[in-house]
Amino acid sequence: MVGQSASVQTGEARTSTERVDVWQRLRPADVLDPGALADPTAEPVAPPSGREDIHGRGPERPSRPARPTVRYRRIAGLDGLRALAVVSVMLFHFAPQLLPGGYVGVDVFFVLSGFLITTLLVREFRERRTVSLTRFWVRRARRLLSALALVVLTCTAVAGLVGGDVLVGIGAQVAGAATFTSNWVYVAQGSTYSGGLAPQLFANLWSLAVEEQFYLLWPLAVLGVLALRITRRRALVLAGSLAVVSAVAMALLYAPGTDPTRVYFGTDTHLFGLMIGAFLAFWHLRTGRPTLVRESPRTATTRGAAFVLGAGTVGALVLLLAMFRMPWDGAATYRGGLFVVSLATAGVVNLVLHAPRLGRLLDKGPAGWIGARSYGLYLWHWPVLILVAAVAGGGGLYATPGPWVALTATVVTVVVAALSYRFVERPVMGRGLGGYVRTVVAWARRGATGRNPLPVHGWVTLAATVLVVGLAVTGFVRAPAVSSVESQILAGQEVAAGTQQPGAATAGEAPAPEAAPDAAAPDAQAPAPAPQDPAPPAPPPGDQVTIIGDSVTLASAPALTAALPGVFIDGAVSRQMKDAAGLVEAVRAAGSLRPYVVVSLGTNSTIDAAMMDQVLATIGPDHTVVLVTGYADRSWVPAANAEMVGASQRFGNVVVADWSSAIAAQPTLLGPDGVHPAGEGTTLYASVVAAGLAQAVALRG
Repeated sequence: MVGQSASVQTGEARTSTERVDVWQRLRPADVLDPGALADPTAEPVAPPSGREDIHGRGPERPSRPARPTVRYRRIAGLDGLRALAVVSVMLFHFAPQLLPGGYVGVDVFFVLSGFLITTLLVREFRERRTVSLTRFWVRRARRLLSALALVVLTCTAVAGLVGGDVLVGIGAQVAGAATFTSNWVYVAQGSTYSGGLAPQLFANLWSLAVEEQFYLLWPLAVLGVLALRITRRRALVLAGSLAVVSAVAMALLYAPGTDPTRVYFGTDTHLFGLMIGAFLAFWHLRTGRPTLVRESPRTATTRGAAFVLGAGTVGALVLLLAMFRMPWDGAATYRGGLFVVSLATAGVVNLVLHAPRLGRLLDKGPAGWIGARSYGLYLWHWPVLILVAAVAGGGGLYATPGPWVALTATVVTVVVAALSYRFVERPVMGRGLGGYVRTVVAWARRGATGRNPLPVHGWVTLAATVLVVGLAVTGFVRAPAVSSVESQILAGQEVAAGTQQPGAATAGEAPAPEAAPDAAAPDAQAPAPAPQDPAPPAPPPGDQVTIIGDSVTLASAPALTAALPGVFIDGAVSRQMKDAAGLVEAVRAAGSLRPYVVVSLGTNSTIDAAMMDQVLATIGPDHTVVLVTGYADRSWVPAANAEMVGASQRFGNVVVADWSSAIAAQPTLLGPDGVHPAGEGTTLYASVVAAGLAQAVALRG
């Protein structure tokens, strides 16, 4: 996720525990007690003249020899923030009902990355009068790629062993991970972050791709800023403008009531967090000073300290409120919500920078341990969840994984992330990939003799490597073209198409059949029959019914035709209620709008009263309408269902078939995506529709 999860390092990195140079020399006033946390060893620095550029090369600054490396110590408090971010994301995926806004942890990571990367680049330039882009990218590769390669290889191998839906699209996913374009791969595939017809094994790599693209392009921009001696103020304008443009693009491209994956995954529309972090780094660049944060008019005064404390406190409250109250697919989220979250994160980071005592408190205990391993935890948690859920049987993965699946995935994630950090990530950071490979080979050959080129542990290591690679290759070979849900929908499309063929039914728009008159008048002498309880109404014949639906309807098409022989089904994937009026007109023009019309379009978008009124007016009062409620882990579904109930109260020819309540009581009847019914779930859906039609018969009289 964030390449700085272990430490802030440049040059020839040793280990993540080195604590040297810049941040030792900081003397920020504690916002609660100015001056109490000042470092007594810091050297005095002349105040800025106000005329230097952001390079800090004022006339009074003595020259010093270039250093072969520029190294940085860990910034107190940032590991605690990383821990908060990764735990919130994991909770959002493992137990979304507990933290429905936990996804904002990704935006916390973005702000941290933007701040730290910009800080590293500017500091290296001021120390060495140049920035080596080659060294920068090599350092990023060391930090990111070893853990990423391990996750992709291992999880692909396990998926090859498990088989089934987890392998759908695995080739494109691995290609996206290898080329740092996962976010755009998922956008091109039409994948959705909150669910999908097939589980995406590496869906979480979208954010890593955004950061990697940032790592590739932003250093060039910063180098241009530094080389052209652009003033600090203009650098702030650059970063701030890019942040605002990205946030505005997200707001403009977002379509309310639809899946927001495109604007959430897009680098262009989700760049603002990284740019806000870069803005904060430029903000702390004080002209003429060798450090990035130091006493200044903004923090040395009571007013400045109050501002820092207030902004940080408000920022923390905003983050907590967003984590508990801001749904991923809500309109406010994309129309300023995530931008405000990023600003709030910047306020918290700024507070931590100015209050080292608070930072050290945040880094203590488990939070520090988790923060140092946050990158690995983020990489592993999602594919582990997908694989554990697949082994456990899937069943509503995206809606809620279930407590045992979540607990198992948590334990496995923590264990493998800790092992990766200890045996892969830290050694590669310290020795480089070549040095790490040589070390592993030397260890595997330790104890070898001329007659036995590898000892037992060497042979075990070699066999395990071959096995993992072989299983990964097997995964590519075994990968199905479509998921089980997609196969079910495709089969349903064929069934639905069959109901539309000429001769499949001949009812057309014939009125509902009335009871036939008695063949003869009853014999006056015959005794009157004993009174009996009226039989419950039955659904109308299938040739009196037209169903207009989405992929849920298609998935259940075989069960619908079995329950309602002769029914006319018009369904398509991703349909929305706003399209229903046009669909009704098309069906009417084809002569297939029958007396009873079922509309099942409550899953894919919002519904309002005006939209509902238009649809019902298009159908007309001479038809009886059954509205089927939707069921999905989408914020708009409850409101859409409420609009259907409201329409049934306003119109005398409308009844509601409550699919939502029926399936909520039996969620195990859903497929792995938690939306489409599977197996007996399709029979339940058909029975709900039939019950609604029976109510419609009673309503029609």
